[in-house]
Amino acid sequence: MNLQRHVQQALPLLILILLAGLTVWLERATRVEDRPSSGKLRHDPDVIVDNFTLRRFDEKGEVQHTLNGTQLRHFPDDDSTELDAPSLVYRGKVSPTRITADRALLTKDGKEAILRDNVRVRREAGPSNPEMTLDTTLLYVYPDDEIAKTDQPVKMTHGKSVANGVGLFADRVKQTYVLESRVKATIERSRRP
Repeated sequence: MNLQRHVQQALPLLILILLAGLTVWLERATRVEDRPSSGKLRHDPDVIVDNFTLRRFDEKGEVQHTLNGTQLRHFPDDDSTELDAPSLVYRGKVSPTRITADRALLTKDGKEAILRDNVRVRREAGPSNPEMTLDTTLLYVYPDDEIAKTDQPVKMTHGKSVANGVGLFADRVKQTYVLESRVKATIERSRRP
């Protein structure tokens, strides 16, 4: 009897201890961390530059290409860079070529630029070539190799000749521009004296 009476007297105390333990556990399990986060999971710029100009030089110290725009934003989480109103100008042995767009994204190593919206490529006229332009909505540019490509519709003009197609591969060094599919063109014949 004595044991039963002690158990009956201790039962409310045991229930209170159990409830207190559950309360402490529940508080710790649902606690929100007050520590500031490191920002690694956020996509916020760490550098913003307005009205910028970047130049890349070749082995001889001459300007290979120039990139400028209205704003540059670098993001540390993926080491990417966004550009507003970018303009990329190639110089060198062939006629100067300018590539413009509303916006662009540079990958972390700078080997690829993805230009979007109102993309225009304009190669200046040379002694033996008329002006050439390309218009599209998306263009992948590999600045060091001077290569560009897209899988989107493209309008290309070369002098008075006009071609429309879907997909493009362009090599500025080799001076080749290949429309890949659904090509419709009006070719202006050159007149010989």
